[in-house]
Amino acid sequence: MEKTATLNDTPPNPATMNLSQQYALASSLRPGQTLLPAEVSLIMQREMYKTRHRGHENKHAMMFLIFVGVLAMMPSIVKFWRQRYPTSYKLVSIGSISLIPPYFALGNGFYRFVVIWLVYASANVYVLYLATRQPLHVRTPRRVYQWFALTNKASYAVFVAGFVLFLLGFFNIVPGLTDSEAYLSASMLVLFYGLYFGLMSRDLVALCTDRIAATLGYSSSERNLPTKTLPRDVCCICGDVLGSSDGAASVHEPTHVLGCQHEFHATCIRGWCVVGKKDVCPFCREKVDLDPFKRNPWDKQELFYVTAIEYMRFFVSWQPLTVLFLTGIYWLLDLD
Repeated sequence: MEKTATLNDTPPNPATMNLSQQYALASSLRPGQTLLPAEVSLIMQREMYKTRHRGHENKHAMMFLIFVGVLAMMPSIVKFWRQRYPTSYKLVSIGSISLIPPYFALGNGFYRFVVIWLVYASANVYVLYLATRQPLHVRTPRRVYQWFALTNKASYAVFVAGFVLFLLGFFNIVPGLTDSEAYLSASMLVLFYGLYFGLMSRDLVALCTDRIAATLGYSSSERNLPTKTLPRDVCCICGDVLGSSDGAASVHEPTHVLGCQHEFHATCIRGWCVVGKKDVCPFCREKVDLDPFKRNPWDKQELFYVTAIEYMRFFVSWQPLTVLFLTGIYWLLDLD
């Protein structure tokens, strides 16, 4: 009895056993069963895991508390970071969103996604180049907004297509087709493409919008104050004369007056508010009512889509960064 108690207090280490001893231990854990070699291997892996983590209950409790604490504090940390250091926040956010998915895709052999990402990233690098040139070409702001309006609508259309395909598979509308694994994978892939590239567009257009505003010099996003006088006949978004299009004074373009009485080209202010996801006047930073820009059901759905893809930011960007942050804490405290 005394010997048995000692053996129970110090269980054998499966890693030091030979094959016959491992089979004997597995059989004692599964009495009355004939075990295959694969089943014995799985049982040994489980027992080795238990051996490595035996006596680590306090570590596990500490890891859980740290995990809960980080998750609870992360929204406040991100909010403080975004408000206090907006530039670094935007750069980290855009960098993680742009690089983390292709990194995992390349590691898992998803080369089709990598190719699409490279083509899309190359086009956006060119757009960023146009937005950062000095002096800024008079047509650049409109070209930037037109590009991101196109990519936003395209990503939204892809998202809707993927969502419809997913619903068809969820309810198995076409048996033999929509219940296949290949169909489900394809629908989820299309859904992911629409959300991911839509999210990537939203962050890049915000970066371009801020850069264009800073280059024109009529206002500063950091100080939230005008930096120079805005002539009444100039649109501070594109720097062109009101009532003209693409620098041609003979071509009249509709204008839009905000509640703060500042006037802009209708296309420019729509690009600033809807495409550039800005809800303030580009000159005085007064809050803008976005309802006048919802001219049709598509616009309302587009604004809803813009809100929806923000939730994907957590899964694409902040979730991996949170896991990396937690891993660093565990490593520093020797809680691996």
